[in-house]
Amino acid sequence: MERRLAVSGGRRRMRPAAAVAARSGGRAARRSGGGGGVALRRKVRELRRLVPGGEGAPARSLLVRTADYIVRLKARVELLRALSALYDDLPHYPAGAGAGAGV
Repeated sequence: MERRLAVSGGRRRMRPAAAVAARSGGRAARRSGGGGGVALRRKVRELRRLVPGGEGAPARSLLVRTADYIVRLKARVELLRALSALYDDLPHYPAGAGAGAGV
């Protein structure tokens, strides 16, 4: 979280940027490019579409579901890579010459 230095009564203290923006009518947020609300909503909408069960989930729950989904996808990729390596190591037979071809 960004912090800004605030001076009050000769003493310095740190204050969150959100509080500074609220007191300055949002001018601080606009100066720092704080107009990311539209892009954030678009990204959340896209996550809701991509993550199973994310359509009706609140934003916090959606982030947890997304993290779990990523872990499951990584496990699936590892499994498929292992299966692919296993099948690559098997002997290859010409078409029609495999076991039970003459039956």
